Amino acid sequence: MKQHLAADPWGPSLAWAQHEFGAANLGDKRREDRLVNLAARMAQSPMQSIPAACKGLAETTAAYRFFSQDTSTVEAIIQPHSKATIERVKAHQFVLCVQDTTEADYTKKTQLQGSGPLSDKNRRGFFAHNHLVFTPQGVPLGMLGTKIFNRKDAEHGKAKLRKQKPIEQKESYRWIEAFLEACELADQAPQTQVVSCSDREGDIYEMFSQHKQRMEQGLSVAGLLIRCHHDRVVDKDAQGNMNLKKKVRSTDILGTVEVEIQQTQRMQKVKGGKGTRKKVTRSQRTAQLEIRATTVKPRVPYRKNTTLPSVEFQVVMATEKNPPENEEPIEWVLLTTLPVTTAQEAFRIIELYLVRWEIEVYHRILKSGCKIEDLQLKDKARLEPAIALNMVIAWRVMYITKMGRTCPDLPCDVVFEEDEWQSMWIIHKKEQPPKQKPTLEECVRILAMLGGFLGRKHDGHPGAQTIWRGLERLRDLSMAWKVFQHTQPEPEDNSLPQEMAH
Repeated sequence: MKQHLAADPWGPSLAWAQHEFGAANLGDKRREDRLVNLAARMAQSPMQSIPAACKGLAETTAAYRFFSQDTSTVEAIIQPHSKATIERVKAHQFVLCVQDTTEADYTKKTQLQGSGPLSDKNRRGFFAHNHLVFTPQGVPLGMLGTKIFNRKDAEHGKAKLRKQKPIEQKESYRWIEAFLEACELADQAPQTQVVSCSDREGDIYEMFSQHKQRMEQGLSVAGLLIRCHHDRVVDKDAQGNMNLKKKVRSTDILGTVEVEIQQTQRMQKVKGGKGTRKKVTRSQRTAQLEIRATTVKPRVPYRKNTTLPSVEFQVVMATEKNPPENEEPIEWVLLTTLPVTTAQEAFRIIELYLVRWEIEVYHRILKSGCKIEDLQLKDKARLEPAIALNMVIAWRVMYITKMGRTCPDLPCDVVFEEDEWQSMWIIHKKEQPPKQKPTLEECVRILAMLGGFLGRKHDGHPGAQTIWRGLERLRDLSMAWKVFQHTQPEPEDNSLPQEMAH
């Protein structure tokens, strides 16, 4: 952990912003300083609008001017943070690079220029394909990159035309680009094992062919862990072609594992009903999963004007043993280039894939906590860099949440300024701050209580929602504490002044 902290010097908000954005290259030192100061302001108030986060008209005007500059691009803002992320990665033996796409809905922003149709053509906005690095315990180390894009109205719903394009011209190529980013990370952090993880949309044959080609060329390569979407032909049996899922189901059970399942709701297509969907609810429960695994060599798919190499990878299947009545059993089919020769290695694949859900939490923080869909910028060129800056702010909220759980005994000043933790302590404990700094876990819980966390013994760890709400209150508390310190004499004992005790 000492090695990790040396690469990740958390401290005051301005120092944090300097660490994440100080290496930005915007062609002008004043713009680079503005980025650092703006990041510090927004980190203190992640739920506030840009005017509310800034101090006064002059600072707000400067912020909007910053986003209107040609040099203030998504890449220019994310790049320095990405470099800091790589340095954090080097302190770990194993990391997961998780990629996923989310929608930013700006349908109600009728004056916004440059948006396009979303998955529902009646809604408009942008897609953001984000790429984050996590430890196996789910601690987010930062962003490797992001791709913010919009669809053109003429292309919406024309899947047949898109299928005729080469992979490099397809929207789905973003998954391969992120995989190549993970390979670049593996090259820059050679002592760290890097695995690229994605959901079913990332089940693209070219992902595995890229992996094989890099291996044969002796290049740095990240492992792959992808949830299966295509039930590919992999073999033949007496009845004819055998598909991937059928083959893995025919293997022996390696063992069982219990997994905590959260309650979810999703829309599912109805078989036989074109365009018809139904709402499917999954109850919260402890699911007992049967684990199977095998190695497959799928049939090479046809691609126009190119020939793909044959590939081989492992398949791990987890099937729920006794699902509740009226609910479909859980079935995860995972494709991986990692070795799976024992039951323990198969269990490990399941554990690693569970980390993928952390990016869903991140997207909730980004939209519900940082409220990127409420940004009032009126054109794409200015909106995108504002979204990118909020992406790093959302990562910081998630980082604080996770560090309070995984590194509880660290001193609180690895995250909080002195006036921040001291003001929290006074409001919560109603006594003078201790001379010895409290632990990170204690201060994170106090922060969460400012945001509505009850903190009872059976409540468990605070979540991201109470953290970002707590940060809103913390900003005002720390400012008031600074003013109070300059206007009041030091107390002689550990009791509060009478006017603050009540």
